[in-house]
Amino acid sequence: MEEKWISKALVLGSALFLVGCGSSDNASKDKAEAKTEDATIKVKQGDYVLQDGEDVGENEGYLALDIAIKNNTKDTMQVSKGDLTLYDEEDNKISNADVYTDDDDFEMLSNTNLSGGKNVSGYVVFKVDKDKKYELHYTPVLTESSEDSEEVEINVDASKYADASEEVENLSEQYVSEVFLAKENTENSDKKEASELGNDTKEEHQNFNETFAEALKNEFYAYSPSAEESQKTVESFEKANQEKAKVEYKVASLSPNRATVYVKPEVIDFTKIDFDSIGDQFVDENKGKYSDYEKAQKDAEKYILQKLPETFSNEDVSQPQYIDGDGYKLNLTKEDKQWTVDSSDSNDNYDYKDLEISFMGGLSE
Repeated sequence: MEEKWISKALVLGSALFLVGCGSSDNASKDKAEAKTEDATIKVKQGDYVLQDGEDVGENEGYLALDIAIKNNTKDTMQVSKGDLTLYDEEDNKISNADVYTDDDDFEMLSNTNLSGGKNVSGYVVFKVDKDKKYELHYTPVLTESSEDSEEVEINVDASKYADASEEVENLSEQYVSEVFLAKENTENSDKKEASELGNDTKEEHQNFNETFAEALKNEFYAYSPSAEESQKTVESFEKANQEKAKVEYKVASLSPNRATVYVKPEVIDFTKIDFDSIGDQFVDENKGKYSDYEKAQKDAEKYILQKLPETFSNEDVSQPQYIDGDGYKLNLTKEDKQWTVDSSDSNDNYDYKDLEISFMGGLSE
């Protein structure tokens, strides 16, 4: 028994010896921080990002590394994102890419003169293969030194950084399903580490239904549907859309705390419903029964309202008439581990109202 404890002590002692006699600081390049006499660089975090209008291959991505640089000298250091380069395992150089977003927290590393002992940080972006390993190289440039500075290197494993694209697509689907299609919570409870949706979708669904019911009532002139009748019709429309609607989701842009997802729905459209045919049915069933035109008009509209649930179940779905090619833009922002859909009616979020109208079959207030 004593011998086993001695063996463990010897192993532990060897480990301590190796740590105590570690070689140069640049040997720490396997970690997220490395330094020389002139500079220290640290990868604070990494995220995959996407600029609106850009496309990437199946296993490609724009990896944004949040880099902190410290000037370890007393001289001024010139810092530029162009001084940071990435090399793949075949020593091919990868230049950094420019990515622009409206995420205020996503600041690219800017060109600056860094005083001695001071720090600066910002993002540098590289287009990478997500399953490959790379080396990040940085050579400090000191304004008052003619000598070449020692290069700082950090290993970068692209597979270790998260790409939130699938996550925001799934959360967008959850939002649309719960708010516009009255589906139950679609969140996968098994994914405990996944981000959550910050919206109160039950409340937003209720608000949507109230807006929808009011828009529906405005379509009638002679007959005024009751709140109960309007709600019943709205619910029957949603139920039919649940079964028939087809919705595509695609990330348009992505940064650490903001995302825009294209939502392209195919839904039931009120403009495609043959109301004349329903009206003809009413006439056929009520020939010679009316002498009062206003009463006939009122009853005809009530008849149409009552027939709508049956009509919805027989309707095909289609894309909204005026939808853009990629779909409507759904904007999300992240705080802590929650992504929240922007459902405000504002100039900066104009697509949301059109998306809402599409799930009301094209009706608007």
